[in-house]
Amino acid sequence: MIDRVRGSRGALPRLAPLALVLGIAAATWIWPAENADGLSTANPDRSAATQVDEAFDALPPDALVLVAMDADLGTYPEIRGAVRAAIDDLLLRGARLAFVSYSPEGRAIAAAELERRGDSAALLDLGFVAGAEAALVRSVSDILPAGAGAGGEIASAIRSGGSGIGAFDMALLVGGSDIGPRSWVEQVGTRLPQLPMVAIVPTFAQPEIAPYLRSGQLTAVLATARDDAAFVEVTRSGDALRASDVPSSVAMLIGAVVALAAIAVALAGSIGPAGSAASSPDAAESDEAEP
Repeated sequence: MIDRVRGSRGALPRLAPLALVLGIAAATWIWPAENADGLSTANPDRSAATQVDEAFDALPPDALVLVAMDADLGTYPEIRGAVRAAIDDLLLRGARLAFVSYSPEGRAIAAAELERRGDSAALLDLGFVAGAEAALVRSVSDILPAGAGAGGEIASAIRSGGSGIGAFDMALLVGGSDIGPRSWVEQVGTRLPQLPMVAIVPTFAQPEIAPYLRSGQLTAVLATARDDAAFVEVTRSGDALRASDVPSSVAMLIGAVVALAAIAVALAGSIGPAGSAASSPDAAESDEAEP
C-alpha cells in the first residue's frame, strides 16, 4: 500500500510538463488573440512605435527601402509580427522593397516572407550575399546580383542611384544573428551617414544597440515584445495582423499560471514526505530488510 502511494506521488512530477503543454494549448484555443480585449501585451509607452511610424512618414513617395533580413531562426518568432507589420505598412505607403541577407538563417527567413507575399512588382529579392561584414562593405558600392535578380524596375532604380546601398531611402534592419544593426552602424553608417536605419531586433539584442539609438546612428528601434505589439497596434496594417501574429494576453497569462502550478507540483513531489522517505538511507535499509 505504501509503495502504491509513493508511486502515485512520484508520478506527479512526471506529469507536470504534460499539464503545462495541455494548459497552454487549451488557453490558446479558448481565448484567441482577437478576443483578448481585456488585456494587452502592447507597451503603453508607445514612443518606440511612434519613432518607427514617423521614420516611415518621412520617406519620399515611391521610396526605395532595403530590408536586411538577418534574423535568427530561434528568436524570429518574437519579432515576426512587428516585421510583417512594418513590411506591409511600407507597401501600403507605396514603397518599393528589396530584400537582402548576409546570414544563411536570415536568407531562409527572407525566402519564406517573400513566398508569403507572392509575386509583386514592389518586391525584389537580392538573395544571400556571402562574406559577412566584408560583403556588407562591398554592398555599399554594389548590391545588385549578377543573376536574374538584377532585372526589373526596382533594380533599374537602384542602378540609377549608383548600384549600392546609397541608392536606398532607408534600410530596415531585421536582426538577431551575428550580422545585425551593430554591423550596419559600424560598416555602413560610417560610409553612408545620411542613410536612415530602422532596426527590429529580439529583446536580447537591446543592450547592444540601445547606444546607437541614443547617438542617432539608428533612426528608430523596436527591441522588446511589448514595443513590437504596440507597433502592430499603431500601424495601419495592425488590424489585419493582430489575430494571427500577436499572442493572446489571456493565453499567455493562463500559460504562466499553469507553468507555476506545474513547477509547484514538481517541487512538492521532490521535497515532500514521499521524496524524503525515498531518499532516506534508513528507509532504504528498512525496505531491503522487509521479507
